[in-house]
Amino acid sequence: MNKGKTIILILGISVIISCKQKENSQISEIETWKLGWRMIENSMEENYEIANLQFDSLRNITDKIDRKYLLTGLKSKNKIGKNDEIIQILSTQNENMLREICASEFLSNFEICNSIPKEKVENENLQNELIKMYVDDQAVRNNLMQNIIDKYNIDTTEITKDGGVEVDERNRNRLKEIIGEFGFPTKKLVGKDAIQGVFFIIQHSDGDKEWQKSQLPNIERTVENGDLEGQKYAYLYDRIKINSGEKQFYGTQFSNVDPVNKTVELADTENVEDLDKRRMKIGMMPIGMYKKYMLKNL
Repeated sequence: MNKGKTIILILGISVIISCKQKENSQISEIETWKLGWRMIENSMEENYEIANLQFDSLRNITDKIDRKYLLTGLKSKNKIGKNDEIIQILSTQNENMLREICASEFLSNFEICNSIPKEKVENENLQNELIKMYVDDQAVRNNLMQNIIDKYNIDTTEITKDGGVEVDERNRNRLKEIIGEFGFPTKKLVGKDAIQGVFFIIQHSDGDKEWQKSQLPNIERTVENGDLEGQKYAYLYDRIKINSGEKQFYGTQFSNVDPVNKTVELADTENVEDLDKRRMKIGMMPIGMYKKYMLKNL
């Protein structure tokens, strides 16, 4: 190829890139959402190079990146050795975001993360009690949360690993007492991990459906205050609807999951045509990806 043709080719590529950048500036909210979740999917499948490129595209599209996208993108960069870029990105985050993401083990060796003050709570005793309840809730469901156990120095000999119904009832009754004494727990009172535990105890309170339903406004308020992610509200809302014999709204519950034939069926769902729009609004993955995830993890 002669020099003149080479210059024309470079100019042509530049025009294409410029056009693409203009298109990116006008990319729709739903396209941005799908890009973020494709990045997460590639990261889960250990396609870190692709996930890294998608993260960079996301950063070019918007200055405001959701915590889960940010964390996934940083993990992808860490996996392919782009630590200088990680440091640069971390340096642009505020203290609240750093406290959220620096809890991840792969960021623990970065100096900026080590300089962030540890989370302080108003009631450490209550925090520890709720964490133990959380660990039991998950242990009877075969999810031994080693990171939480290590973080809070939980005595593994005290973990209840069987008797799910009994654990759920015990946790539920104790949580009722706690709410009666302290009000509904907040991140300020007991910390983020304990709040996660409170959610799961309520989510698994099918043994007292009326009380479970009564806690939905508390979970909604907790989400609005930033103490929980929006999808937690969606999971509880749908569970309550299905338990009441009504249609779910966010598509979190399935009537059938068959890993052998690779088929999944949603429980009765309102207005399926707009389901992804609702899931996007509350911060959940596209329903197609959620179905694949369910099949893969059974």
